[in-house]
Amino acid sequence: MMLRRAANIIWTNECPVCHKLLEWDELLCEDCSNKLDITDLKLCPICSKQTCLDHTALKFSRVYAQCLYEDSVVNAIYDLKNGLTLNLAEYAAAELCKQMKEDGTLRQIDIVTSVPMHFLKKQDKNINDADKMAKMFSRTLGKPCELKLLGKKRTGTAQHRLTAAERKLNAEKSFYILPKHKDITGKTLLLCDDVYTTGSTLNTCAGLLLEMGASEVICAVIATTRLEHERNKNTD
Repeated sequence: MMLRRAANIIWTNECPVCHKLLEWDELLCEDCSNKLDITDLKLCPICSKQTCLDHTALKFSRVYAQCLYEDSVVNAIYDLKNGLTLNLAEYAAAELCKQMKEDGTLRQIDIVTSVPMHFLKKQDKNINDADKMAKMFSRTLGKPCELKLLGKKRTGTAQHRLTAAERKLNAEKSFYILPKHKDITGKTLLLCDDVYTTGSTLNTCAGLLLEMGASEVICAVIATTRLEHERNKNTD
C-alpha cells in the first residue's frame, strides 16, 4: 500500500477501463466495477460460458472469470499486456479470491501457476500478464507460486487468428512440460491467464499439469468471452 501511495505522487492512478482518475488505493472506479459484474449472466459454474463447452473433454475442474472480454475491457487487457497498468489484474485477483473463499475452493489450492509465454516474446514485452496474475493470487492466497512448470514453443501462429478447431491443434503443439520442474504430485493447482475464449490453451496446460502428477487444476482468468460470439467470428 505504501508503495502504491508513493507511486501515485509521481504517476496518476487511472481506472484501467474508463481512465477516470482514482485515489491512490483504488483499482477501478465504482461505475466500472458495477459494469464488469457478470453475476446476472448466470454463466456455467464449471466452464464460465453461457453456452457450455463439452465438459467431458475438459482437463480442468472449473474456471473462475471476473468479467466479459468486451467493449472497454478489451483495451484494458491490451494495456495490461503492454505493461501500462496492473490495476485490472490486481482487481480480478482480489475479487476472484473472494469468490474462492466463499465457496471453499481457497482451501483446496496448493500451488499457483500461469499459462507460459514464449521466452523471446516475454523478453520483448518484459512482462507476462498471466505471471503477474499468478503472483497476485499467490500473495493474496498465501500459497507458493511456481512459474517454471510449463514452457511454450513459438509456432508462428497467433491463437486469436485461428478457428476453434485450429486453436486446439495449435495449443497442443505449443505447450510442453519443462524438463526440470518442481514435483507437483497430488497437488491442486490454480492456473492463471488473462483471456479465456475457446478453452484450448487452458485445457492443454491443465492436461500437462495432470500428466505431471497434479490431482486437480482450477483456472482463474480476468475475462471470458461469449462462446457463441467466438463461434460466429472464428475468433483464446
